[in-house]
Amino acid sequence: MIALPVTGLANLVIARLITSAVGIDEFGVVMLVATLSQPLMFADLGAGAAVATARARVPEAGAEQFRRTALTGIRTTLCSAAAIAVVAVVLDLLHAWPAVLGVNPAQFGKGLSIAAVLTVIIFGASLPFSMGSHVLRGSGRMHQAILLAGLSAPVALALTAVLYVLHAPPLAYALPIPVGSLLSPMFCALAARRSDASFLRGIAGKVFRPRRFRGLPISATAAPYFVVMIGLPIALQSDRIVLAHRVDLASMSNYSYAAQLYMPIWSVVSLAALALWPRFAVQNQQGAALRKGWLTGVVILGAAGSLAAVGFLLLSPYVIGWMSAGAATPPASLLVAFAALLVVQSLHVTTGIMLLSPKQLRFQAVCVIALVVTNLPLSWVLAPILGPSGPVFASALTVAACQLVPGVIVANRVTSQRRATAVS
Repeated sequence: MIALPVTGLANLVIARLITSAVGIDEFGVVMLVATLSQPLMFADLGAGAAVATARARVPEAGAEQFRRTALTGIRTTLCSAAAIAVVAVVLDLLHAWPAVLGVNPAQFGKGLSIAAVLTVIIFGASLPFSMGSHVLRGSGRMHQAILLAGLSAPVALALTAVLYVLHAPPLAYALPIPVGSLLSPMFCALAARRSDASFLRGIAGKVFRPRRFRGLPISATAAPYFVVMIGLPIALQSDRIVLAHRVDLASMSNYSYAAQLYMPIWSVVSLAALALWPRFAVQNQQGAALRKGWLTGVVILGAAGSLAAVGFLLLSPYVIGWMSAGAATPPASLLVAFAALLVVQSLHVTTGIMLLSPKQLRFQAVCVIALVVTNLPLSWVLAPILGPSGPVFASALTVAACQLVPGVIVANRVTSQRRATAVS
């Protein structure tokens, strides 16, 4: 709640500056490029979940297991970052970025590909540093990670203001957001190194010496979590790309303004749920305590998401009007769709954090595969019918059907069985 006003206000001013500089039509394209990392959140290949869980289990499993898991996590993300950079450059050499993004290359020229390559490479560079935020999460210091993450938006605002004063070309405005997002994991890595110095001392020097300093396999946790992390962005963060192919630029801009408000609100709920990771990661928790923690999280975060959705519905027309200098007119259906999505995701997020064992993560992976298979076709069909609200309604419906309901059923069974075992 401390970070939300700072992040939210910074995002509003960023949107206003970009709109004033490039116009409402090009605003949607700029934000499309600036947020290219959102569909790539799977790029840590599930290593973050394994590192956070290993850190939470240090009292049970010991520090050595955590250190070796962290080594594997860092090496995995370094390989992923290199692969992402290669793919980005190859797409540029093939002149494929305009087709991938669904943007007319004649309108933006070579600048579109350059901005896309830089955005993706900057995101890739952040992956190894992101292990620091996962260490903080597993050690119960999620509050530090949240506050450090809150620095990204002010940094992006400062860079955007500099570009505005310098009258930079339109697609240059796509870079401040990924640059600001790079600083947050770097600060988290420094914080984790200091707070867990006894565990992580000298680990950087061991990363490039795999034969002497072997890591631990992380596939049991990382593989299913990777499926979850690749599926969720494909299903829920691909709306801009779907809209770029299916609607006009003005409709895509309306979506971008509403999403610019939605994301900080959702981040508060999702980060609050991540703070529960150490509680659910330990393996010796009593059944009654696990069930109580799960139900309490569902009620509190579900209620918080519902209240936030009401506030979003009431205030967003006025805020979007200011952000766009009166140029944007998002339909009411778009705002209702985002509010519904916020409620559904808030009700589910605690369950997603609670189901952490390899078997439970495999179940979640199956749910996410079903989400992708149903969400993308439905978004594609609804976009030209309902406009920018179509993909958002599709997300709300499919998250409820493929994640929320099945997750509640399994979580209820798991907590009931563990409680019955504890009593017997």
